[in-house]
Amino acid sequence: MKKDLLLLGAQWGDEGKGKVVDLLSSNYQIVIRYQGGSNAGHTVVVGGEKFILHLLPTGMLHHHTTGIVAQGMVLDLELLKGEIEHLEARGISVRERLLVSDRAHLVMPYHKLLDALLERKSKIGTTLRGIGPSYMFKYGRKGIRVCDLEDKNRLYKLIREDWEFVKDICEKIYCENHSIDIDKVYEETLNYYEFIKDCVIDVSRFLMQNADKGMLFEGAQGTMLDVDMGTYPYVTSSNASALGLPNGTGLSPKFFTDTFFLGVSKAYTTRVGEGPFPTELFNEEGENLRNRGKEYGSTTGRPRRCGWLDLVALKYAVDINSLDGLILTKLDVLDTFEEIKVCVGYEYEGRYMEHFPASLSVLEKVRPVYKTFKGWLKDTKGAKRPEDLPERAKDYINFIETYTGVPVVMLSTGPERDEYLWIKPFLQEVRV
Repeated sequence: MKKDLLLLGAQWGDEGKGKVVDLLSSNYQIVIRYQGGSNAGHTVVVGGEKFILHLLPTGMLHHHTTGIVAQGMVLDLELLKGEIEHLEARGISVRERLLVSDRAHLVMPYHKLLDALLERKSKIGTTLRGIGPSYMFKYGRKGIRVCDLEDKNRLYKLIREDWEFVKDICEKIYCENHSIDIDKVYEETLNYYEFIKDCVIDVSRFLMQNADKGMLFEGAQGTMLDVDMGTYPYVTSSNASALGLPNGTGLSPKFFTDTFFLGVSKAYTTRVGEGPFPTELFNEEGENLRNRGKEYGSTTGRPRRCGWLDLVALKYAVDINSLDGLILTKLDVLDTFEEIKVCVGYEYEGRYMEHFPASLSVLEKVRPVYKTFKGWLKDTKGAKRPEDLPERAKDYINFIETYTGVPVVMLSTGPERDEYLWIKPFLQEVRV
């Protein structure tokens, strides 16, 4: 019997995970964010009221849940404090239901400075929130963890050493002079820590002790942005696929044996920032997708690049994550299209490919091979039952299932919490 649930993005992020996590977390007692940082932006609309969460688990919008910020995340304590205060000002209790890993690494002000310098050189399309440099310091064994804030002398020493390292990079590599008030950074870091100090625990131990409770693991970004399996180097700095689940939570892979894995995908494809995007549209159809889908980043406000659904990439995400099913969002964005295309293969130098290549050079040169569907030209927004869907919309969904080899279990039919429909109710198999 499936007991826990992993929800993650099956594309390049921005798939609508926040709304789905908010909806499904009503069935779970514990919700866990386990990777990424404030570069994530999960948007939920409840009763016409909009919430955008960057660090806190989206499932915390339900008053019965315990929210976990696990060790695989990198935390900007200033933003975390602000996010907590913002929700509490709107009548949502947070600190008495929030647990923060003592092993999570911190994003410091000098990480953001370094992020801007690196982006200027490499143009990856980062959010400039210091996420990449924080992970760099983590794996370079120069990071600062939440538990380090208990030793004030050690904290000051670490901040000073880190800043001297960043300062050398600024001056010797980029030939720029920058200054940071180390004493101010030190004092502010301690003040932010004091605000969340009572929430800090050994998260992996807590999760092992509460293994009998229903847990929902909330991924950030998307599989195609995974640092190992995504379109490297145009990726995020953490494992945004299921690969990040064990190391991000501190739990053995055996812990997830009975976990149900679901991927969230749009009915078309988008991505933000730089990097290859085989089905990207530069015409009126692309503009229509962007305008109808309101495709602007919740974290940066940047317009998203839009294109037809890439089933080669989606099948790749299904396979490497061993997904049990898909949740499809924004089907209604396609309601007005007379023709709808899906990519079923790539053409590369006269060869036909059905697999997603690792090589950036190859991926930049592939041409999508499309299958064309007639549009349904009927409104699917707010549909509540499968039988409410037009037959051509059902055909579109059935083709996605056949190609990927997994069922589409749910449709999100609008931004509100109650705008969804079950196609194959998997929750009957889940113990919560």
